[in-house]
Amino acid sequence: MLQKDLTSYEQGNPEPMTLLNAKNGSLTATENNMALHSKYNPEREAVQFISRFSEEQHQAVVFLSFGLGYAPIEFARTHLSVPMIIAEPDSSYIFQAMTVLDWTPVLEHENLIFAVNAPVDVMRSILGQYKSSSVCILSTPSQTAHCQEYAQAVKEILRQNSQKETINTNTLEKFSHLWLSNSCRNLNLIDTLDGIQKFAGLNAKLSRRLPFTILAAGPSLSTIIPHLKEIHEKSITVCVDTALHSCLASGVEPDFIILVDPQYACAMHLEFLSSPHSVLVTESAAWPSVFRFECRETVLCSSMFPIGQYFEKKLGYKGKLGAGGSVTTTAWDFARVCGATEIYIAGMDLGFPGRQTHIRGSQFEEREHRTSSRLNPSETQSTAALMSASPSYEKDYNGKKLLTDKKMKLFSWWFQTNCQQAEQAGVMTYSLTKESLAINNIHPASLESILSLPDASAQKKQFYDLAAKESENIRKNRPNISFKTVYEEFKSNLQDLENLARKGLGLCDKAIKNRLKAQEVFSELSAIDTKIMSSDEKDAASLVFPTERKIKELTQNLPEEPVLKSLYYSRIIYSELIKAIQEYLRNL
Repeated sequence: MLQKDLTSYEQGNPEPMTLLNAKNGSLTATENNMALHSKYNPEREAVQFISRFSEEQHQAVVFLSFGLGYAPIEFARTHLSVPMIIAEPDSSYIFQAMTVLDWTPVLEHENLIFAVNAPVDVMRSILGQYKSSSVCILSTPSQTAHCQEYAQAVKEILRQNSQKETINTNTLEKFSHLWLSNSCRNLNLIDTLDGIQKFAGLNAKLSRRLPFTILAAGPSLSTIIPHLKEIHEKSITVCVDTALHSCLASGVEPDFIILVDPQYACAMHLEFLSSPHSVLVTESAAWPSVFRFECRETVLCSSMFPIGQYFEKKLGYKGKLGAGGSVTTTAWDFARVCGATEIYIAGMDLGFPGRQTHIRGSQFEEREHRTSSRLNPSETQSTAALMSASPSYEKDYNGKKLLTDKKMKLFSWWFQTNCQQAEQAGVMTYSLTKESLAINNIHPASLESILSLPDASAQKKQFYDLAAKESENIRKNRPNISFKTVYEEFKSNLQDLENLARKGLGLCDKAIKNRLKAQEVFSELSAIDTKIMSSDEKDAASLVFPTERKIKELTQNLPEEPVLKSLYYSRIIYSELIKAIQEYLRNL
């Protein structure tokens, strides 16, 4: 692509920028009568411009276009190892800039990404490597005038990432203690239950590949329910926990049920239900009652939480599933892991068709009725759900207006990105419900496309038989270590980690009282920190360690004097680490 663009540029395509001489003798440029740089001293302007970047606050910089390149060149000279991302959707600008200025500092930079003619989805992938608040975007309205839509889309990516990070932080602060409690109560199940890894790629080994149908709990699922029995006979059905009640009420036990959220409210979706022919896919941090659900088999996916990951590393890999904030994202990724090349989704509305939040009869609706009162009727609860997250209108697959909100749009973004990558690998995703939010790379499909398929009973039996054989192979190749050994080792190492933190705490107190010995203490603290950071257990303890946001709150009133500030900061970190370890030891 670059070669093609370069060739056309060399063949005489018009240069986009008009070159002029600045007052100091350097070159400057205009485009459509707009100045792209200072008419007096573009080098000095570049120095001032990149001063917006702070190595204390930012991990990476993005230049959204650049004119002739004074700013990225200056940045490359002064920030030798900071990741630089240069985004320019029109290659003619970069070719002209490189013929005018010496870009050697940029081209020799240690950590450079040139995103030239890069689609927005590629930029999404690049920016996804960094925390959104740590990315500094450097651009000017005049330099991005030729690519306003593109520049806005890149900024929107960072805004969406920031929303997701805020949601993740809020969730972690609210539920981390619950996740720890559940994980500790279920630890032995990591040893005894199979993982989803035994299903990986099995669909490709069948005599005939089967489509997978994912059943979500949006209002539009009601249009599919009358055909659900036939769909189940033609495909492998994967039901999210919220839709199970509706499936069973229609007389269909899905092949797989997905429940990965550790909250008690999610465990309630299985309450008083049973599905003897279904396989339940869950994770070790799920509410303990989930593991008493009557089903064909319960299998684990890899835990999203540090303690589960620690034990899995020692006892054997379960199989990772994607988590986009919605259980439907996990169900979709499970189908992909199983080797599906056709994934149908029903009821994933990511909006509120007919101003409804969920299919009639779902546990969400039933809970509203159970908790309804004269002063808080179910209608009030539904309205609160509709209006609680900045509602707006988008389009469904029929082109009609659909009420949605910013949280649903984040899920939509996850599907758009992952379905595009899957499609490039030959995995197609379809929506059977046209009342759902229209998502790029999820294509509308008719019911007939799946109902016209032959019966899948023989292939399903083959699928489960293959999984049983794979389970035997996985168990034969498991690490030769007992759960009890790993458990006792984990507790012992946590206690050692606590002793290290207590020693560090004592040293901080000693240096605060006698600052003449501060330098001696700093050397010892450095050695302690090295031991802590090399410990696997510190990653497990991070689950209930304060978030970055909470640490900022705890450390906002530190003394100004540098030595005291450092000592008090370290003291807070050691104290919080001790609290986290003690909570673990109480739960184990």
